[in-house]
Amino acid sequence: MWKIARFNINDESCTNHFIQHALAETVGGDPSGAKNLLSELKARRDKTVAGLNAIEGIHVPTPESTFYSYPNVTNVMAKKGFTDLDEFRTAALESTGVSFCARHHFGTPLADEPDNYIRLAYSGITQDDIDEGLAKLKTWIEG
Repeated sequence: MWKIARFNINDESCTNHFIQHALAETVGGDPSGAKNLLSELKARRDKTVAGLNAIEGIHVPTPESTFYSYPNVTNVMAKKGFTDLDEFRTAALESTGVSFCARHHFGTPLADEPDNYIRLAYSGITQDDIDEGLAKLKTWIEG
């Protein structure tokens, strides 16, 4: 029992050594890697938001974060004849190869939430892939 207690004390009250080393590098190291990554993520975000807003019926504000966008697809769903967000998501994936999460994948919708939202992640995708995916979505939605 004492081994578990000792582990628990160190785990809960002490910062792990690898975290301490990471912090030291963050504080005293070269910040260019982080700056370059943030710049690339911002470029992906801006490209995603601009591309989504160029699709008729989609609206998405520019998020402060650099990983996800949450476009409102209510009008697009109506235009395509969908009332179920999962059916819309599945049809989009099958028709375009573009994958995204439905609203319930990122939190329970509010009881009085009238609009339909999806979540697109752009942290692990290239800008060229963003262009390709959004072009496919645009063709499917507007075609």
